[in-house]
Amino acid sequence: MSKILISTCLAAVLLVGCGSVTPAGLTAVSRLDPLESPLSDLVVAISIPEALRLRNGDAEFRLGFTPEDQSATDVIDETVPLTHMDGIEGPRPTAVGETIYVLGFSTQDAANLTHIQDQIKTMQAQDIKGTGTLSITIRGGCLTNDLAQGLVVSTWLRIDPAANFVLLTRNVNLLDVLPPARRAQLKGNLIPC
Repeated sequence: MSKILISTCLAAVLLVGCGSVTPAGLTAVSRLDPLESPLSDLVVAISIPEALRLRNGDAEFRLGFTPEDQSATDVIDETVPLTHMDGIEGPRPTAVGETIYVLGFSTQDAANLTHIQDQIKTMQAQDIKGTGTLSITIRGGCLTNDLAQGLVVSTWLRIDPAANFVLLTRNVNLLDVLPPARRAQLKGNLIPC
């Protein structure tokens, strides 16, 4: 995909870019071909404070393509919910008070994303230039307690069922890195359980 922009980010980490991505994470993301990789194999692990709980659908996956010449064809943009993946062992917690969630796609959502991949490949075959987007975001969650230490997150990615999870981002405190308006928006989306 020409000029693919890959932002594997948690919540509003998408807004601060991926400057906190680890070298191993950059290597893993560079190996991910968003048009050829079977997205049903893609699994994300997210470490958050145990005071925050993620439900099915609180995290979302987005795949899109914006043509340079938008008058020539439509923008392709698909967002699907991420769901808990039972039976897949994620990374081990490295800190007290940390919970790790392993998330992936339902069968239907994986099929929808495969259709989007096909649409983008068709545009590529027609030599339509543009920018691709792949992002993972958290849209909500519920709190069992105050986030006294902030909202410190780490993320991992596994692109092959036979491979291990690769650390993407480590110990990013979203409440420290977000601009005030975005921080307020994120806090507003976190409701009591």
